[in-house]
Amino acid sequence: MEGDLKQARHNLRGRVNALKLCVSAMEMLRTEAEVLEFLEMIDTSADRTVAALDQFETVWERETRREAQ
Repeated sequence: MEGDLKQARHNLRGRVNALKLCVSAMEMLRTEAEVLEFLEMIDTSADRTVAALDQFETVWERETRREAQ
């Protein structure tokens, strides 16, 4: 379904943007505690990005097989 692919792509883009936001905010942090908090956020965002990529690949493969039939 095209809607599933659009949703998976939207989710992946959102996760990548969250990761980029966390990384760019690192420049403004002042304390070690803030840095550690953001490093944890980056780690979580990276994990969620990998999960979103896996979801996108699953939907992509399903759609590709469907189109080939």
